[in-house]
Amino acid sequence: MTIEEALQESCVIDDLKGKTKEDVLVELVGALKSAGLIENEREVVNVILEREKLGSTGIGDGVAIPHGKLKGLRKIICVFGRSIDGVDFDAIDSRPVHIFFLLLAPENSASLHLKMLSRISKLLRDPSFRKKLLELGDNHDLYRSVVEEDRKI
Repeated sequence: MTIEEALQESCVIDDLKGKTKEDVLVELVGALKSAGLIENEREVVNVILEREKLGSTGIGDGVAIPHGKLKGLRKIICVFGRSIDGVDFDAIDSRPVHIFFLLLAPENSASLHLKMLSRISKLLRDPSFRKKLLELGDNHDLYRSVVEEDRKI
């Protein structure tokens, strides 16, 4: 599965406004709700926050990949967000997070879930690509760049 199959352009936020971990998660999940991909925003935020209790998904270098499994979901879905100011997300390097890639997977999809996490991680491992994501203009440019870079993997 490619990122393009899981990420809609309408689920890209070029300027997250949230200042806290929960605020950002609410904003990211709100994009999934607006796109008609989920029904219960609070349930999804709670699933992600429960996962965060196991350890922060702030993987360092200004990146976080919050994720969780959701009962009743039919396929993996993603939302991408960028915070210009950065957010304290309890990242492993204690630095603010600017790039967020939230992933939701069906409840019984461990293998596919892990493969998509790995794919997103590979995509965001490249410092020059992360820098590009911080410099691009709008949602459309961000979406195209993510899709094009993912095709190289």
